[in-house]
Amino acid sequence: MSKQTYLELHNIHQMFGTHQALKDVSLNVDEGEFVCFLGPSGCGKTSLLRIIAGLDTPTSGAILQAEKNITHSPISQRDFGIVFQSYALFPNLSVADNIAYGLVSKKFSANDRRARVTELLATVGMSGSEAKYPAQLSGGQQQRVALARALATSPGLLLLDEPLSALDARVRAHLRQEIKQLQEKLGVTTIMVTHDQEEALTMADKIVVMNQGVIEQIGSPQDVYAHPQSPFVAEFVGEMNFLSAKVSGTGQMQSGGLTLRCDQSSHLMFGDAAQLAIRPEDVRFHIAGEKDNLLNAKVLHLEFLGSRVRSLLHLENHERPILADISMNEMSRLNLSQGQTITCQLPHDRLHVFGGAA
Repeated sequence: MSKQTYLELHNIHQMFGTHQALKDVSLNVDEGEFVCFLGPSGCGKTSLLRIIAGLDTPTSGAILQAEKNITHSPISQRDFGIVFQSYALFPNLSVADNIAYGLVSKKFSANDRRARVTELLATVGMSGSEAKYPAQLSGGQQQRVALARALATSPGLLLLDEPLSALDARVRAHLRQEIKQLQEKLGVTTIMVTHDQEEALTMADKIVVMNQGVIEQIGSPQDVYAHPQSPFVAEFVGEMNFLSAKVSGTGQMQSGGLTLRCDQSSHLMFGDAAQLAIRPEDVRFHIAGEKDNLLNAKVLHLEFLGSRVRSLLHLENHERPILADISMNEMSRLNLSQGQTITCQLPHDRLHVFGGAA
């Protein structure tokens, strides 16, 4: 059963003086969906979140939430909860009063406020912390309280602005999992801004990759990773090797002194410039019986990364080295060492082809 569209953005433009922060951004978010706006600093993702929250007004375009036009609605009339990177808790208020802050203006009784605070603290795993103050809490605990406060009024939309970036790696990974589980349990439509690709890949139902004020690609984490639609997406989401090339025949590319078979080059004409791209984990070494795209390579460097080893390979007849990731099991089988020459394969079905020169 298809889900109902909950939030619609139509042709959003945002100008700050002569700087265009957002260029014709359109997007639909389904009810109960977890969407990540992903991109580098300055790409427009926070500007877009602020427009949805009503903290900024778009220069042009429209926003509909549950079919209601909220483009120019004041913040007080919008149905959302928000969690900021800096937590933004009131230092002079207890945990209970911080969480209940939005309930006061909604005319909840003192008893109802207490019950809601108790329920939310249990939900975020902090039962019994009502009387504490923000200064007595760790960063991860403060972020849980900020999350509980954002959820207190049972909003239809939860907005998360880089909520985990101020935390250390271990706490971040743990809280990432908890937020996702909580979102699924509550079914609240959620939009999170992040520059962390791992965060987006592990948490989102849908990733919106942004660059220089435009949307480069929208898709599931698997889709964005496996089928990037532009060199920017390919490079920003995960690691990617790039090789400059030209179309030299049907399904065939010339890159340096290499002739490579490619499956994805049908959109290009003979002689067109292109970029070939391949993920480090897609470079193969176990190649008995294979004949396509076999290359000799010299191992320039090996880097131990725990569950895998990253190798830097210099391809014969090519000036640009590539990265290849090898599992520890394969590493012991290959017995690789620096300076060694080895045969590798760039599988034709794993080569991405982007038109245009680098």
